[in-house]
Amino acid sequence: MIHPDKFYRPDELPDERTRQRLWRGIEKQTKQARSFLSFISDARSFAYGIAATVLLYLSTVGAITIVKDSIQNAQPAVVQVDQAYQSAIKAFEQIMPRLVAAPREQQDQGGELLARKDQILMIDKAIEELRQETKNNDLSPIKRTRLRQLYSMKLQILIDMIDNGEIEL
Repeated sequence: MIHPDKFYRPDELPDERTRQRLWRGIEKQTKQARSFLSFISDARSFAYGIAATVLLYLSTVGAITIVKDSIQNAQPAVVQVDQAYQSAIKAFEQIMPRLVAAPREQQDQGGELLARKDQILMIDKAIEELRQETKNNDLSPIKRTRLRQLYSMKLQILIDMIDNGEIEL
């Protein structure tokens, strides 16, 4: 072990009070301040990075939304009408109960409900075939008119079923 007497003269050794001051100063210099972001070496840089990330995310989402809206608005009016019909029928079918799950006593009422179900299935099949043919690129007026007629027929059948009490909402 090292003895201070071997290395220092008595007048070179600090007294007790000076030693305490020295050690307090050393402790103050070596203690790390504990802050909220103490695990990050440069909190300002971290905050700027987070802010830049949020701004980049929001601007990307905005740009994607603008591009998506401009593409949808650039479509011809005929395509927009067809999409409106499709979304109206989907929303209408989601609100009302499924026809397949109708009670058994309703299915026995003269077979009218079954006939309407068959009509809807045939119209769905015709709509799907016509949409496969057009692929939203064929803008021939005859096919678009036929597709709108099929959508209208399907909506009319569903409305008639609700009006006649065949489907309860």
